[in-house]
Amino acid sequence: MSIFDIQTPQESVGFQFWKLHNKWFKQVNAVLKPHQFTHTQFVMMASIAWFEEQGKQPSQAQVSQLMGIDKMAFSKAVRQLEDRKMVLRKQSKTDARARSLSLTKRAFILVPQAMKDIETIDLEIFGALGEHRQTFNKILLLLNKG
Repeated sequence: MSIFDIQTPQESVGFQFWKLHNKWFKQVNAVLKPHQFTHTQFVMMASIAWFEEQGKQPSQAQVSQLMGIDKMAFSKAVRQLEDRKMVLRKQSKTDARARSLSLTKRAFILVPQAMKDIETIDLEIFGALGEHRQTFNKILLLLNKG
């Protein structure tokens, strides 16, 4: 009797997702290395940039929620970016308990460059989906709700 419900590893959604994640993550880390950002730091700055493009100054809680990241990992990344003069933390204008985040001028120069590199990786890997790319994204959104 086998411990597996599948005949081959190719039939395992989890295994295939793990392989894809590793392939993508390795390439992302390689393109971020020259920018001297960790992946978490990049996603944090890109998230802040997205809020700022919407005309909003996000709170730490808003960025953390958007990223779906552990509070300790988030706090560590914010401190590192603050130390590198990439992110500013300020007392929120609307909530005395909250701190808002914004990108520095330096980050506004570096983040778009890194974004182009990340988008190239995404296109290389997920471009293989062709017309199914939007469907794949909808599936990811559905799975990330849980």
